[in-house]
Amino acid sequence: MQILTRPWAQQTFATMLLLSLLLPYGAMADSTQTISYPKFSQRSEYFEKVLALALAKTEQEYGIATLQPYERELSNERLRRYLKDKRYIDVMWSTATKQRNQTLRPVKFDLLKGLGQYRFLLVQAGDSKRFEEINSLRQLRQFSAGSGTYWSDTKVMRYNGIEPVTSVNHSLLPMLAAGRFDYLSRGAHEVWSELASHPNQFELLDNLVLKYSYRYFFYVNKNNVELAERLEKGLYLALNDGSYNQLFFSDSDFKQGWDKLNELAPASVITLNPPMD
Repeated sequence: MQILTRPWAQQTFATMLLLSLLLPYGAMADSTQTISYPKFSQRSEYFEKVLALALAKTEQEYGIATLQPYERELSNERLRRYLKDKRYIDVMWSTATKQRNQTLRPVKFDLLKGLGQYRFLLVQAGDSKRFEEINSLRQLRQFSAGSGTYWSDTKVMRYNGIEPVTSVNHSLLPMLAAGRFDYLSRGAHEVWSELASHPNQFELLDNLVLKYSYRYFFYVNKNNVELAERLEKGLYLALNDGSYNQLFFSDSDFKQGWDKLNELAPASVITLNPPMD
């Protein structure tokens, strides 16, 4: 049986065929991809900008994508379970660990440009004199540390012979103020907002910084190969053309941390060994 088509239908089909050859893969089938991320995760405003930058750099190849915040305030552990089960979110950001790299798919680009591996020590105001002569891990073990229950810092400290007092994130600063421990280890990019929000209550040790292997990745579902490849490609494109650095240093906490590290003497850095697992 012969199928008759009207001239306008033939023209439309021809136009669609031509577009399918000219447009990037997937751009015609679904011109807009929606990608959900956790709105209440740490520094979500900054990482949303990073996501948008990576997606914009790859728009020509992968098509248009829009970001949609998932607006439930949950722990990172719960969010990682959601991502693993392919529920509610498509991407999140987190410290890179061997276990997370096995259960999720990492986008292997350090979002903190190496800054996260340096940890400043926060102490009560006026307490820094007790630490003036400390220049080794053996000496530092004489002081008690505070750390988050689920932080990577905690695992690293224990592996290096430091047994920290642990608690959930929001209670650690009040515990330090109450003298429950001597110091709190915080990322070079994290400590500034905490100092600013507690004026005259805490101070930073200028003579002592911890360092250990630490990378911060975007993570997607294990099977979401295309999104992982797109984000990695977009991030490196942004790094190479300078737009990533421009965004990175526009964050005052990142810039302060970077500048402070450049002022420190190398002798003030105590390197911790990473756990084997």
